[in-house]
Amino acid sequence: MHTPDSEGYIPFIHNYCDRRCERCRFVRQCRVGAVEVDDVGEDDDVVGDERVEDLHDRMKKLLGLSDEDMAAMEEVRKEHEDEPVDPLEEAREEAAMAEWQRQQEERDRQVDAQPLSVMGSTYLDLVRAWNRPREASFMARGVQLHPRMGMGIPVVQRTPEVLVLSEALQEVLWFHTMIHVKIQRELHGKLEADDEEDNALQSDWNGTAKVCIDGVDRSMIAWDTIIELLPEEADDALPIRELLRRMRQELDAVFPDAHAFIRPGFDAPGGG
Repeated sequence: MHTPDSEGYIPFIHNYCDRRCERCRFVRQCRVGAVEVDDVGEDDDVVGDERVEDLHDRMKKLLGLSDEDMAAMEEVRKEHEDEPVDPLEEAREEAAMAEWQRQQEERDRQVDAQPLSVMGSTYLDLVRAWNRPREASFMARGVQLHPRMGMGIPVVQRTPEVLVLSEALQEVLWFHTMIHVKIQRELHGKLEADDEEDNALQSDWNGTAKVCIDGVDRSMIAWDTIIELLPEEADDALPIRELLRRMRQELDAVFPDAHAFIRPGFDAPGGG
């Protein structure tokens, strides 16, 4: 699973990473990462706009398709558009889609009721509520809240303490959304696997849980750094940090085998 394909990409490596493409040593061996870094110019922070040409080129890169492949897919699409519609078949498809939608909504309700899901959404809200009123003051003191927002910060403000604080805040802000999304995905996957009695160690939900656990661990370390450097924030920050600790315990209880999941590339001998 760690071996690159004929084009040099490690299959599925992007499914189990933290999406910090600019920091990843596998970025040129990842279809998604290669597209991400190519979309950011060397002289500016402009990410590729959503012109039709950009989307076409991104699809080619992500799927490893040639112009001929894309043209063939377009031909098939046009052929299907011209096919006459069978009312009975259309009705069956609509009924199947409605049933699938009903099942998804039921799973959504089950996932939302899980303690882990509640923790994830609560953490998301708490981080946003904590950061928003402080964002302007952080930026005024030279704190870089996003890796691509530091060009206007005076050099005199780039002290070691500010750089460390910037890194800690970036970790928190990067992962607070991802943790919530990953929890939703892993719980959905586990519910579906339980329905199908499929609990394979190398399941997607185990891999997603492993990425989520890593994000929680790194966020706890980041909060420790924030509290150390900003002791005046301890009263508000410590409860958020405590929520992460409880979330970590719940992740271990619900996904006890996540640590054993082998991520393509990253968990190869010497991979990370």
